[in-house]
Parts: sequence; structure tokens; C-alpha cells
Amino acid sequence: MSAAPIIPADLPREPAGAVLGDMVVARAWKYDGQPHWVVPGRYLGNDGHGHWIYQPAGSLVARPGHGHWAETDAVCLVPASGHWIGTFYDHTDEDFRIYLDLSTNIGWRELARGGWEANSVDMDLDVIDSSSRGIFLDDEDEFAEHAAAMGYPPALVDCIAAEAQELLGAVRQGAEPFDGTATDWLIRGRTKFSRNASR
Repeated sequence: MSAAPIIPADLPREPAGAVLGDMVVARAWKYDGQPHWVVPGRYLGNDGHGHWIYQPAGSLVARPGHGHWAETDAVCLVPASGHWIGTFYDHTDEDFRIYLDLSTNIGWRELARGGWEANSVDMDLDVIDSSSRGIFLDDEDEFAEHAAAMGYPPALVDCIAAEAQELLGAVRQGAEPFDGTATDWLIRGRTKFSRNASR
């Protein structure tokens, strides 16, 4: 039986030297070391909220045993602080508008042949803004099950649960960056990287 992959640890929260257009692979893990979602994109820049990655329609979205092509444009926000990674969708074509993955071990590392990897450990809970279901907290049962099965430290459980509630309130209130901030970053990404954009 092969050992679980080693999750990258103690990575910097900032991609020092990242520039517009750099490839960024958003790579998530589960707490037990198993690989989770992987989505490639292009580095757009940063603001007071964190670092933004453009993930155009047609991008590969994959995890072990599953893969599909993204149906709509999105931007991923790796925040400057906090225990979450956010994806903001072009909601004219997608039921999800905002999808926040509660996460830990968030950090960046350079790829061997250029570009970056934004790593995180997925902690199950998700705050979702959906056109059909509204704003809600998802996967509470999975969070409880995995906390027991994978041995989440109690302090981490409390931290993630509390932050999920804070994020739920922030999304409901439309606080920054859940106030449409991502729309400008989506436009920037399309303008710069659309196949139809002038070069």
C-alpha cells in the first residue's frame, strides 16, 4: 500500500515575483494527504483582498476519478489572510455565483518550469451563493465525519466552523470582496486572455 502524498507545508502566503499572465495551478488536498481538485489559470494581479487568478471557460477541472471542462469563466481569489479560497463565477452562465472553500495550509510555491502552484487543504465546509438555492453553508455532515475520521485538531475544527459562519454573514451582507469586486477581475481576465482578444 503506497503512502499518501506529502502535503506542502509552511508555504509563503504571497507569490513573490508573480506577474500578469503567469500560469497558476490551484491545487487542493484533503487533510489525510489525498489529492483533491486541481484547476489551472492565469495570474491577474492582487489587491487588498489577495491574489486573483483567471480560470476561463474550457479549463480542466479535475480530481482523482473525476474531470470536466469548466463551462463558464471564473476568477479564483487566494486571500491575503483567512482560512478560505474563493471562486467567483460568471453567473449569467452558471448556477453558482460564489463558492468559498474553507481551507487551511494555504500557500504558494514556484513551479519548476515557470508559473506557480497555489496550494490549500480543503476542510469540507463551503459557503455558496447559488442562483437557485440562495446563500447557504454546505457539507456540514462531511465536515463532522472527516473531523472524526481524519483527526482534525479541535482548535482547527473550531476555527474553521467560526470562519464559515463569518463568511456566510459577509456574503449575505454583500461585504467586500463579495460585493461584485470579482466582476472587474473577470473583465480583466477576459480582456487579456480571451482567445478573441487582440494580442
